Amino acid sequence: MTGSPAVSVRSIGIVLAALALLAGSGCSSSSDKRPPLCPRVAVLSDAAALTRFADGAGQDLVDVDFQVEVSDILSGCKYVTTEGKEPVIVVAMAPVLVAIRGPANRDRAAQFEYFVSVIDADRTVLNKQIFAVSVNFPGNLTRVTLSDNDPPVTVDIPLAAGRAATDYQILVGFQLSPDQLEYNRRRQSNRR
Repeated sequence: MTGSPAVSVRSIGIVLAALALLAGSGCSSSSDKRPPLCPRVAVLSDAAALTRFADGAGQDLVDVDFQVEVSDILSGCKYVTTEGKEPVIVVAMAPVLVAIRGPANRDRAAQFEYFVSVIDADRTVLNKQIFAVSVNFPGNLTRVTLSDNDPPVTVDIPLAAGRAATDYQILVGFQLSPDQLEYNRRRQSNRR
């Protein structure tokens, strides 16, 4: 796309800096004592949860293989400036996920994917990356909480002239099939 920044999403790279960002008090800048504004990091409501049913089963409670939801996102940002180049905002984040083993789950495990997307002020997707997660339910545990922070996901957003970090938004959600997306939308409409 013409005129859009070369946004990159990666799960490795500035690991120590990213961990420091998450451990710190949020946003920081090396050249200014005031915290900079960070892009908004949010969960996409239609993709905030995933319910996977056992193969060949129906969609009753007894047919649930597992459920998982994004319960929180830990994040922080830092501005990086290099002589002669446009500034880059580096956002580090770690989604906190809660997985629940369903009655139809026989292997005591769950595999799923979540995505991290960067959108601009016009809601154009500039970048989307997908991350695979495997969860085991040891012993009698039916609920596991994990933070995907080893290493955290980092997003580099070059700030072109006239652009601010708040012109961008980072969305997190589960990679869903059309049936899973429809199931989430039906559940949301039933709650209203």
